[in-house]
Amino acid sequence: MPTALHPQAKFDPIPPDLDLHALVGKTENFQWVQRITAAQIRAIRPEDFENLVNVHVIQRGKPLVIEGWKLEKPPFSSGWLEKTYNKKREFDSPLSVVGRS
Repeated sequence: MPTALHPQAKFDPIPPDLDLHALVGKTENFQWVQRITAAQIRAIRPEDFENLVNVHVIQRGKPLVIEGWKLEKPPFSSGWLEKTYNKKREFDSPLSVVGRS
């Protein structure tokens, strides 16, 4: 029996001359992300920052980009991705379950 091929998404690179401002402006469901700098976070009270995250990220479900935040090590390194997601998982297809007792 031939093995079914799994469809893969086509990769189209982003054109270098893409006018991002025009694209966001004319596309109804595109919005610029909210940005805040690390210096701005340090200048406000912790409660105010927690409120910003609560309203913007938790309640509205929007991303919040923090610029200039220095991490000791990246949270999602290539090593972490390979260790976490480089596992082949076997799943039963619905057809392989039929007829089992």
